[in-house]
Amino acid sequence: MNENTRQLVREHIIAAMDRKIEHLTITNPFNEEEVYERNPIGARIVPTEVWKGSKFERSFVTTLGQGIFEQIGRIIAEGTGAYAENQYSSTVTLNTFQTQTIEQTVDRQATGRRTATPDISAEIQHLRTLNYDATVNVSVISDLFIRRQDGTEEFYSFKTVKPNKDQTAAAKKNLLYLRTANTNNYAYFALPYNPAGEGRSYMQQKHKIPAKFFDMDDTDFVLVGSTLWNQIGNDPNTYTELLDIFEEVGQHTSERIRREYFGL
Repeated sequence: MNENTRQLVREHIIAAMDRKIEHLTITNPFNEEEVYERNPIGARIVPTEVWKGSKFERSFVTTLGQGIFEQIGRIIAEGTGAYAENQYSSTVTLNTFQTQTIEQTVDRQATGRRTATPDISAEIQHLRTLNYDATVNVSVISDLFIRRQDGTEEFYSFKTVKPNKDQTAAAKKNLLYLRTANTNNYAYFALPYNPAGEGRSYMQQKHKIPAKFFDMDDTDFVLVGSTLWNQIGNDPNTYTELLDIFEEVGQHTSERIRREYFGL
């Protein structure tokens, strides 16, 4: 990342954290009495600090998932000279046989037991062989769209690192719509970090829902952690640089949280 991009990312994170700290200290502060009302047993045997920290953690995770990562992705992509847009609406044309097959395939994966690792390349190849005269326009909303300077178009469905079944199914359908309609549509299932630990297979942690729909180790379709950010930044150092920015901002925000939220 160039210095301007780093500064924009830094400012975006700081602004989001400022809003979060204000919300949890002024707008919706921790209420110890509510803990005793809603969890009268737990409140009596677990320190108040645990419940207070838990409230902040839940709220913070929600904030990260509500667009912050995809917005940072837009900033980073623009810094490479690409055009980027969040919540990008596109329309693809498929025949009705293809759309029905996509719906049936994903619904079957959602309701059935996982017996084999999904092969998305094979699924797309099969979908492209399906012919029918009737066509339909399908609207797809991508959390992040990037058009590179060479004209390459990339579509990202950002999800939390442990997405639920409905979220993952919707992302799979969108990916199949985009990739089936145009071989030049590079659509991805995107997770901002790897809960199993960077450099490990996503499947080394217990949350297995995405594996019903995706081969989580297939980077042609699934980008997790460093593979995601390095792809967006078009540079193998982007993820490390992003972590450095979070570390830098965290030195400021952590002190504010200790002082203003925990009163330390």
